[in-house]
Amino acid sequence: MKPGDLVKWTFAKTSDTINPENNYYMGILLYPENIPAGSWIIMLCKDSSEIHADITEIEVISESR
Repeated sequence: MKPGDLVKWTFAKTSDTINPENNYYMGILLYPENIPAGSWIIMLCKDSSEIHADITEIEVISESR
């Protein structure tokens, strides 16, 4: 994963109570975070808001060049 990649972000991906429908959002990776390891700041495509995402919530759809 690298800045600029198009990703699918699913909050609480493995939770049956918080996100039982596995709703997701498309976004662009902006920069990595140190805590927790492997997490990123993502800009969501729907409204340009920035969110902190754990590595387990991110799926790369298309890598930037």
